[in-house]
Parts: sequence; C-alpha cells; structure tokens
Amino acid sequence: MELGEDLQRLGLTVGRIVAVAEHAGARAPSYLLTLDLGVQGRHECSVPRGEHEPDELEGTQVLCARQGEEVSVVAVHSHAHGLVLLRPDRDVEDGSTVA
Repeated sequence: MELGEDLQRLGLTVGRIVAVAEHAGARAPSYLLTLDLGVQGRHECSVPRGEHEPDELEGTQVLCARQGEEVSVVAVHSHAHGLVLLRPDRDVEDGSTVA
C-alpha cells in the first residue's frame, strides 16, 4: 500500500473557519467551529478553546479529517503552546485534499 492511498483514506482536506461560537454544552471550555470545505459543504466541529481567540480563528484555513459526515480539525498538543491547529502555509482552495 502506498502512502498516498493511506492519506486518501484519512480524508484529509483543507477547510476555512467561517464562524466561531462558544460551545455551551461542552465539558471543558470549547469553541464550536463552522468550517467551509468548498464543494464538500459546511460542517461543524468542536475544538478545545486553548489560547485561541474567536477573531483570530475566523477566516483561517485549517487541516481537517473527514469520515463520512463527521469532521475534525487536526491539531498538535504542544507542551509549550497548548493546542496548535495545523494550517497550510499559504491559502489554497477550500476543500483541497491532502495528497
């Protein structure tokens, strides 16, 4: 099996955060993000608040993992910086897939 095939199975795609709201029912402080995945539509997911402010997140592109209709934002847990969202180093089309 090739690495490219494995990446396709993970369903990694780039989405843009178009809205950020406090996630009222969450156990820990969290945001509810609305993500635009281009032709794949808009999806919501929850992320821990961490050190992020809503206005710095809105409009940002992030790496997402899709399995069916479920979408998660891919992040790194850093001892020094807490939750760090993975992002492309330049803007790409929303919904672009990782190859």
